Amino acid sequence: MRLFHARPLAVRLGPMDEHPAAQHESLGLALRHAHLRAARLFAEELRPLDLENHHAGILLHIGVLGLQTQRQLVDSMGVDKSAMVRTLDILEARGLVRREAHPTDRRAHAVVLTDAGRACVERVAAAAARADERMTACFTAEERGLFHSMVARFTCAPDDEQGEAP
Repeated sequence: MRLFHARPLAVRLGPMDEHPAAQHESLGLALRHAHLRAARLFAEELRPLDLENHHAGILLHIGVLGLQTQRQLVDSMGVDKSAMVRTLDILEARGLVRREAHPTDRRAHAVVLTDAGRACVERVAAAAARADERMTACFTAEERGLFHSMVARFTCAPDDEQGEAP
């Protein structure tokens, strides 16, 4: 089953002067195409693990942050509550996560990685690294670092500061 039907207008861009149409694309549209390309490449790298992007995202999220409540996962990942429950059901059935009583909040369920989940996170991280390499193969090593730092800064900028120059 293909997860992504839309294809970016310019899948493989070389230097911008080779693709003048790409220079006139709006930033929002360019970011959307970049997201679609990144998601497609990550999905391809995840295929041998029999995981979908959203499964891998939750596993990586818990792997980095540790114990999370379902509500924290919903809020931090920006997904629908019912979709999160369904995804956690799948991951739990596969033995990758476990829901348990939260240690400090009786009303909440903690979502934690199992041993199999921790091992899977390592394989997912390796798949993410391979996808990153493929995504940025068109850049020099210096450009890769700059691109990553700029995207990270853009992503974490408060909404009221995103339009201001540093």
